[in-house]
Parts: sequence; structure tokens; C-alpha cells
Amino acid sequence: MKPRSKTCRDRDLFDIDRGVLLGQVNALRRTVRNALTELGMIAAENVFARPLTAKLKQNALALKRMAARLDALTKVLAHAKLAAARK
Repeated sequence: MKPRSKTCRDRDLFDIDRGVLLGQVNALRRTVRNALTELGMIAAENVFARPLTAKLKQNALALKRMAARLDALTKVLAHAKLAAARK
């Protein structure tokens, strides 16, 4: 069997790293979205005093922005290419 070229090995390692990173980002996205949903629902119930409810809503908005950034990162990672060899 012929040994694989350095380029093929680099590509394989890149694909593995990208897959692991995508898995981690997706897990984080799910966690953030779940927290966003929970905070939003609790804030909407208005069971806490207004200052705390306002803080919950504020944090839910922050999580929504974070989720959007994670969505964008996922798209970038999905289309990432192996960097050209450095000299």
C-alpha cells in the first residue's frame, strides 16, 4: 500500500479538527438557545419583581445575540478551507 502524501494527511487532520470544532459550536448553540428559551419564558411570566424581570429579559437578549454569532460561526466553519502551506 502506498503511503499517503503530507497533503492528504493534512487534509484528513483538518477535516477531523473542523468536525470536532463544529460539534462543540453546535453543542454550545443548543445550550445557548435552551437558556434563551427558558429565560424568555420565565421573564414573560412576570413572577419576579420588575427589576429582576428586566434583568432576565436583558440577559435573554444577550443570549439571542450570542446565538446569532454562533450561527454565523457555524456557517463560516462549514465552509472553511485548509490554509495554504506556510513557508
